[in-house]
Amino acid sequence: MKKLILVVILIIVFLTIVSPANASIFDDLINKVKNIVSPSNNSLTLDSQISFADGGDINKNGLFDGGDILKFTYTINNPTDKEISFATLKTNIYKKYLNFIHNIYGTTNLSDSNSTITIPNLRINPGENLIISFDARVNYFYDADKTISTEPEIITSDKKSLLKSTKKEIKAKIFKGKFPSNVRSIKKQ
Repeated sequence: MKKLILVVILIIVFLTIVSPANASIFDDLINKVKNIVSPSNNSLTLDSQISFADGGDINKNGLFDGGDILKFTYTINNPTDKEISFATLKTNIYKKYLNFIHNIYGTTNLSDSNSTITIPNLRINPGENLIISFDARVNYFYDADKTISTEPEIITSDKKSLLKSTKKEIKAKIFKGKFPSNVRSIKKQ
């Protein structure tokens, strides 16, 4: 019986060394065992950031206030081997607090329907690190400070939530001066 087990082991070792196809299967088996023992992070990730755009602190006071230009950046990392097609990135940014969206990077579409900003028709390729960003001007607020936030979510083509990210926010300060006649302001809501 011991001789039979030894012969089977020798045959397996011989086939592994001689046949590249079997070696590949053996390597796959070893890699699967390694992933069970210490799993790697091979899942889709989504992160966001709100900051001043280059030169966006118009009055150079270091505060987010009316007239300043913000940069919204979204990083989608897809280390998987699966493509995600026709997805939508819901930023959940309340559009009424912003105007003059420009410098759009990483996508050709941007929508502000339903009072929030969405980025439809995304294709996220396998192994891709997709960066999407845009700049927007902060509206002037006269009644109270406003919180401008983003809580991004990726929605699949069949309208299911694929992934959500943590909420990021900034406080836009109330405008305490006199509004120029050509400036749009947000009244109480």
